Amino acid sequence: MVAHDDGAGTGWRLELLGGAVLQGPAVRLERLERKTAALLAYLALRGATARAPLAELLWPDSKRETGRNNLRQLLRRLREAVGTGLVDTSQETLRLVPRLNCDAARLVQAFSSGRYAEVGRQEGEFLHGYAYDDCGELGGWVHGQRAHLRDLRLRACEEEAERLEREGQLRAALEWNLRVLEQESTRESAWRRSMRLHCLLGDRASALRAYSRCCAVLEHELGTPPMEETQALARDIERGVPELSSERPVRRELPLSVLRPRVLAGRERAWALLETAWKARMPAFVVGEPGLGKTRLLTEFAATCGRPIVFASRPGDTTVPFASHARFWRLMLAQRPDVVLPPWARRALACILPELEDGSFPPSGEVEKVRLFSAMLELLRLTGESFGTVIADDLQYMDAASFEAISNMVSTATDTGMMPRLPHLVAGLRPGEAPHVEALIRRMADAGLAVRVDLAPLSTSEVAEMLGGVDMPEASGFAEPLARFTGGNPLFIVETLKSLIESGELARGLPRALPPPGRVGAILERRLERLSAPALRLARLLAVARQQFSLELAAQVLDAHPLHIEQGWEELLAAQLVRDHWFTHDLLYEAVLQHLPAPVGVWLHQRVAEHLSQRKVPASLLAHHWREAGDVARAALFDERSQQEALVVRGA
Repeated sequence: MVAHDDGAGTGWRLELLGGAVLQGPAVRLERLERKTAALLAYLALRGATARAPLAELLWPDSKRETGRNNLRQLLRRLREAVGTGLVDTSQETLRLVPRLNCDAARLVQAFSSGRYAEVGRQEGEFLHGYAYDDCGELGGWVHGQRAHLRDLRLRACEEEAERLEREGQLRAALEWNLRVLEQESTRESAWRRSMRLHCLLGDRASALRAYSRCCAVLEHELGTPPMEETQALARDIERGVPELSSERPVRRELPLSVLRPRVLAGRERAWALLETAWKARMPAFVVGEPGLGKTRLLTEFAATCGRPIVFASRPGDTTVPFASHARFWRLMLAQRPDVVLPPWARRALACILPELEDGSFPPSGEVEKVRLFSAMLELLRLTGESFGTVIADDLQYMDAASFEAISNMVSTATDTGMMPRLPHLVAGLRPGEAPHVEALIRRMADAGLAVRVDLAPLSTSEVAEMLGGVDMPEASGFAEPLARFTGGNPLFIVETLKSLIESGELARGLPRALPPPGRVGAILERRLERLSAPALRLARLLAVARQQFSLELAAQVLDAHPLHIEQGWEELLAAQLVRDHWFTHDLLYEAVLQHLPAPVGVWLHQRVAEHLSQRKVPASLLAHHWREAGDVARAALFDERSQQEALVVRGA
């Protein structure tokens, strides 16, 4: 997060809530150019970012050099427009200057500091009026930030209402609670607070009217009745129960077996492959989506092979040659400060570890790289005797030069018979995020120099095995719905259980739908951000059309050529986001809906309703789509037809 000074009047203000305005001492740019607004917003909320990924984010369809040139031109135009540099361009990594104050960043900071009233009073949608669906990952990030900031406002209003209720300021609490319902009318906890506050103020009639409105909203929006907790509160109010305590979230203690299930379920084959690699003294690469348990599998296996040393690549490594290796070798030398390197190895390694000598730039020629790789192998031989295993995690972030060094070292050590004297290498990475790394792993495996281990989601029986190791008897019968709900992802299962336990819902059984828990939502959001714009549009249409979805309908609704629709669908299949014309699991469906911009949702429901009207589908289904599209009159018309259809069926 970029630090901003509070003296907005003495510096520059970037207003991203409600549009994109830049104002300085003598300059005011009312509506920033689209990609300038995106650049400033990204730096304000994500912090310092390297030029290369920024250029790729803003111009995803351009060649690398073209994107970097476009970025230079954009920064030049911005400087000329405002008369000063608001982006520090002195290094490869860009960052906003401290005197630039951003309202969206200030909102996040205020929430983190507990200044909930300040957050709740903020208005305006993030980058309102700007669309980036043609920019793939950038469009996904903008939609995600809009949802995130809306959620912060909602939670801030809830926190402020709770504080005021706790302090006995009931009417003020009602006003803040109304803000919650204005933002999310299906929030049952807010309806209960409204009922309770009216009752505490001595107005039982208003409390019961609030309950009636709650029932109507839930039926209209979700087609469900209120929760038993809400119904029980209404019954208490009707009976005139004298004591109504404030609704305070009860945080239930989480069993350790839930936080870390004792059973490493469904990984017998993967473990066997790791053992095969260890016996053959070959490196093993475990590949799997986030949450499938790569890190736990690697650490538990490595613990059986002697003392492990762990390091992970980081997101910024991909743009800096040998960044991952430099961090690893510093870690090794810190563990073995007694090691004495031969002079030739010190000189070769100084290009990435300048503290060893005067240092220089990373090697460029083939001879220098060979000498560097030989020096790395020598350093591993000297330091590696203290360790049984090296665990390298998150290889998708490793720069190409570092992975080339690993491949060269493995090949050389195998040819010279040195492998048995080196620590065993086990590594983890996510698929599809680093094609250069996966290509090298494939070549190493094909040459018999490495073993690739692909992790798959857990089957229903394996989910049952995992739940058998959790000290929660009430969870043991949830294997089938949990497998379907989470797609068999171990992390998603754990996070869902935690959410159900903390909310007290576990005793009532797994709900039909559950918003993705915090960590899960972030993971799924990241997977959706990786989609191209056409594939993301298809995923959104699938979530809206549900069982009526077809590729033919998609071509009509999206006005796209069937070939383009097929390409987008192939992308969703390759990303393992869909299967058999539906999402691979319900949490993914919930995540797509959660991040669906309201105007886009309205448009999709309208288009679906228009095209389904030409087919023979139940009137109730058309009523649903017209209602979601905001066309109340047409929804009422099809509701009436639905009732007539029901009468005909009953008469038959």
